[in-house]
Amino acid sequence: MAEASEGSLAAGVPVRAAGLEQTAAASQTVSRKRFALTTERRRSLRISVILFGATFLVYWLLGPMHTAYDFQLSQANNIVHGHLDMDPAYTNNLNVLERVLFDGEGFCLPLPDPRADQNNTYTIPVQQTADCRHFMQHSLGPAFLLTPLAFFFGLTVNQTLVSALIGALAAPVVWGITRRFSDHLQTQLALTALVLFGTTFFYSAADGSVWHFAHTTAVFFTFCAIYATVVMRSPLLAGAFVGAAFMCRPTMILAGFFPLVAFSDLWLVPARDAATSVWRRLHDRIRLRPLVQLAVGVAPFVLLTMAINFIRFGRPFESGYSYTEQIYQADLAWVYPYGIFDPRYVTRHIQVFFEQMPIFSTEGSFVWPSWAGMALWAVSPALLIGLFAGLQRYRRPTLLVAAALAVSCAFRLIAAALTDLNLAQLDPARVPLGIHLWPFWILVGTALALAIASRDRLVLACWAAIIPLVTINWVFAATGWAQFGYRYGLDFMPFLFMLVVLAVRRVRWYHAALIGAAVLINLWGVLWIQKLQHVPPSGLFDWTWVSY
Repeated sequence: MAEASEGSLAAGVPVRAAGLEQTAAASQTVSRKRFALTTERRRSLRISVILFGATFLVYWLLGPMHTAYDFQLSQANNIVHGHLDMDPAYTNNLNVLERVLFDGEGFCLPLPDPRADQNNTYTIPVQQTADCRHFMQHSLGPAFLLTPLAFFFGLTVNQTLVSALIGALAAPVVWGITRRFSDHLQTQLALTALVLFGTTFFYSAADGSVWHFAHTTAVFFTFCAIYATVVMRSPLLAGAFVGAAFMCRPTMILAGFFPLVAFSDLWLVPARDAATSVWRRLHDRIRLRPLVQLAVGVAPFVLLTMAINFIRFGRPFESGYSYTEQIYQADLAWVYPYGIFDPRYVTRHIQVFFEQMPIFSTEGSFVWPSWAGMALWAVSPALLIGLFAGLQRYRRPTLLVAAALAVSCAFRLIAAALTDLNLAQLDPARVPLGIHLWPFWILVGTALALAIASRDRLVLACWAAIIPLVTINWVFAATGWAQFGYRYGLDFMPFLFMLVVLAVRRVRWYHAALIGAAVLINLWGVLWIQKLQHVPPSGLFDWTWVSY
């Protein structure tokens, strides 16, 4: 028995060794296949490179190619030199900075104040102090992206060029998202073009100035979060990209509701009747691992932001907005009558979001963008398709709502044209009960109800992000200042786009028509504002190309 056993063991050694060698060889084969450039992968890589290159060229060549408001670059340069404040020695154009002023105690004025000759008056008594320092009003995420460049090139870096590059990086990401839901190349490319050239992302990425660079980076990271959610299915990466977007625009922390709901199939287990106690039922229904991964992804960015806030202002949750000069300036008191956030500001945003139109004139350029903004549907009509996600299977109600929506939009456009041209006075504010906006409210309400009734996880995830993002933007005092379109809409545009992707599995002629219209409208805005108004000496043909 002993001899037999010894013989068996001796014979088994080479057998096991051979098995291990076969396993290792198989593992190497799988690894090679995983990273091998197959024909399909070569094709995908080629299209991604083409999309990136073409998008960058359009953004760069049609944009202004420079900006005086490159404050994220100045912040990066200050970080390189050991400052979180904006030292004049390391800052471009400090005289036009949207200033946060803080001396360790509260709002202050520097001594001496470089803007003393502007004769600003304030709504509260303000002391000039030697310790008063300038800070950038906006989040530092985009500045951290520029820090390596600032380290080597200082203030010579072209922030507009970097903005165009980051905007172009979104192209392959967006295309990757469309591939997850459609295998039709024309549909994939049409939907990708909608984001890149049919929304105000086009304008912001090409512009590159302080507000728009923040939007560009935040939108890029938000699309990366969506890609990590629906394509890679990685809660950890999705959380990290949400965190990166948050560091670019604080409102984007609310984008985390999208992966939270979209991953509910991983962390929420179907209910079982066996559990007897509430705690046991919760324990049986919730898997913590995906939730922990999501939280771990977001946490470093939130903690870093809190640390930066504490170093600058002594409080982890103080971003600096409490000390921004604008809210204390007497000539801007009408903007902030109820503070920075208040529900009474909602009507301001509704007016811009739904009703603000271009300016019509009998003089050149005859129709031009309004700096006050333009309705989202007027700038990106194809995004309306997303509101029909889940409704399109009901043909008659879809046609009825679409017709009502078309009438509502046509009324607002015609009313603006007639009023501007002094042919009639049609004030939408006098329409009884705001009935001209009812089709929008009805459509949104119906879309939500259908998503809940059908338990469509991805549609619900989109709305779970859109609603809080809309809410936080609409209770903010300002509506975007000088802008093309409604720039705050970029916060939730990626999720409206996701609804479009879910609604359009294959592009039809009417989808193509709306996407084409969106591209032409945004091209108009970019050319009119970023090119033609800057033709010396006072715009091409001395025409008006943009105004309030």
